Amino acid sequence: MATTWTASTSLSVGNIIAPTSASSGLFFKVTVAGTTSSSEPNWATSIGETVYDNDVRYISFSATFSDLQPINPSAIIELFTLKLDSTLHGASTVYRFHAGSNMNANGQIVWDGNSYYRFPIQVSGFAFQNGQIPRPKLVISNGGNTGSSVANLSISAILLNVNKTTVGNDLTGATITRIRTLAKFIDADNFADGQNATADPTAEFPREIYSVDRKSSENREVVEFELAAPTDLAGVRIPKRQCTRTEFPGIGTFSQ
Repeated sequence: MATTWTASTSLSVGNIIAPTSASSGLFFKVTVAGTTSSSEPNWATSIGETVYDNDVRYISFSATFSDLQPINPSAIIELFTLKLDSTLHGASTVYRFHAGSNMNANGQIVWDGNSYYRFPIQVSGFAFQNGQIPRPKLVISNGGNTGSSVANLSISAILLNVNKTTVGNDLTGATITRIRTLAKFIDADNFADGQNATADPTAEFPREIYSVDRKSSENREVVEFELAAPTDLAGVRIPKRQCTRTEFPGIGTFSQ
């Protein structure tokens, strides 16, 4: 359990500390024991950052991780966005959808003020293995979903539309974002009484952002896409800008 930060307090390694104002939705785990300062430190706003507090050291982590520790954790909610590229696809439309959940099998889920609509989808391959960058696969139903932003619209219809701008594109270059949070953090709009005391739009796992690399198959039932990290696409190199001594005089200069 997290303890709210207090001044001049002795902390041990492993203690979990919450800022007095939890605006970032992050908790902080003590990695170096010591005594806190007389004033609250500047807390990190991103996961995995080190925070210095007098002689205490913390590492920041998402509130969602602490809620996975109980025997019966809150259900994980998995959301997706599909964002088109106006140059490639003729529009910058954003489609938001989810594959369903125990608490809301057929309707929409509201997260951070945006509605995500029920749309049959299956994903795999997000795990890192043997040091290789994941290349996930996304299989999505080819049928429409009444009442959503893709109402009565199949993925094949979207493909036909974007291919009018770039022939044979098939959504290549579109951005897929995977968002995961816990049911306890979703917006109050999801509940019949419009109340949720634990709603927190900042409490989510790190977002996983991929680009559509290619359409691997398509039939009347489903369309399958292969995804790739932005830096793992064909023709993309890092760094994307050549560094020369004209702009960076220190290049190639070493001193003992």
